Amino acid sequence: MRLFTQLLILCISTTLPAQTTFTRLSEEAAANLAAAKGTFVIIDFYATWCGPCKTMDERVWSQDTVQALQSRFVNRRVDATNTNTELAKYGIKAIPALIIQDANGKEYFRKVGYMTEEAIVELLNQFPPGMEGPYAADFVATEQPDAFNSHFLRARHYQVAARAASGAIAARLANTSNDGLKDARKMLAKNKSNPESLVERLDLMEAENLLLSGRAKKALKLIAGLEDGLDARNNAHACYIKGMAYRKTGQPELAEECYDQLQEAEDNEEFLAMYAEKNPQ
Repeated sequence: MRLFTQLLILCISTTLPAQTTFTRLSEEAAANLAAAKGTFVIIDFYATWCGPCKTMDERVWSQDTVQALQSRFVNRRVDATNTNTELAKYGIKAIPALIIQDANGKEYFRKVGYMTEEAIVELLNQFPPGMEGPYAADFVATEQPDAFNSHFLRARHYQVAARAASGAIAARLANTSNDGLKDARKMLAKNKSNPESLVERLDLMEAENLLLSGRAKKALKLIAGLEDGLDARNNAHACYIKGMAYRKTGQPELAEECYDQLQEAEDNEEFLAMYAEKNPQ
């Protein structure tokens, strides 16, 4: 009897599915929840007959480290057996497949095939913790398409999100910030209003987006033509961008010179804090 009980427990333990944090939310419900939480949506395309899918459940999605990171996202699972419409919509032809998108449906990541726990952890860590500001700015820009401030704030909020992200995700967010900058420039041209300090601020934001996208040399080139006569805030921003760009291009001496200039600059609190965060002593 005791042997039978042990065998029964063993059979049950080996057949129970791994516990994951995925839900069966609809596409619309997941998007609404992501907008409310200020986060992204993870979509996992899965089937019970898919061996690699089940292995990922056992070795990846059920792990505490992964689930702790997933708690920052809306997690949605799509059964590839029964949802041919969604498979076609997303262009999924093989599983397992993983897509991460924002609340507006903009795609930030796509991968077909098995991913290790280490790869998932590295991926999820690239995403910023909060998207409330960018989502609110998206709404305002849609409601007020002819207002300079709505596009400027959209560019600003996405840049802040890009600063909190890393890798390819930071680059994608920076590109969205650039979209806002382009629309803001159009509004300035349309209104025939081009205050020099404001134009320079847009240029510096574009330079920082280049930096956030991994194009430090291009950021330095853009700043080279902006340094004369900048107001206090723009000068501090320029010092920050140059210092970070020199670090990324392997020029620590020049980076230190820029940091010294940043410390001496007026209106430098925001950029000093950012520099210290990015370059802890």
